[in-house]
Amino acid sequence: MKDQIELSITVRAGTGEVWHALTDSDELENWWGEGIKLEAKVGGQFREKWEDDDGQAQMASGKVLEVKKSKLIRFTWVEKSWPKNAVTECTYEISEAGPGKSALTVRHTGWESLPAAIRSKTLKDFKTGWTYHLKELKEYLDF
Repeated sequence: MKDQIELSITVRAGTGEVWHALTDSDELENWWGEGIKLEAKVGGQFREKWEDDDGQAQMASGKVLEVKKSKLIRFTWVEKSWPKNAVTECTYEISEAGPGKSALTVRHTGWESLPAAIRSKTLKDFKTGWTYHLKELKEYLDF
């Protein structure tokens, strides 16, 4: 699938530790930054507050669609600035990757719901963002 982001990291942490870092509010803010929330239950809320390059407040939100504790969480992602019917979907998949190690794959799909005029730039910006956040998570868990 062309219009998707798929990135993976391997960390020196068990799957439970990775899950905790992704879903516990305090842990999540430790490596992602303030204003992030992901409730690890079906119907739970996803929210990210951030500022764009112009210093304008932005908001992403979504709803949790699927949860398999310490293995998978799938949720929708909608930006406040996007057209009303534009919805993307994120999946975090966690698996064992050897003694004391875990692999995390982030898959972000649904970009075809964005207008063609903004799709390519938005996809590029999100790939940059996900690359940054996964680097931060790896540094946080590998300490």
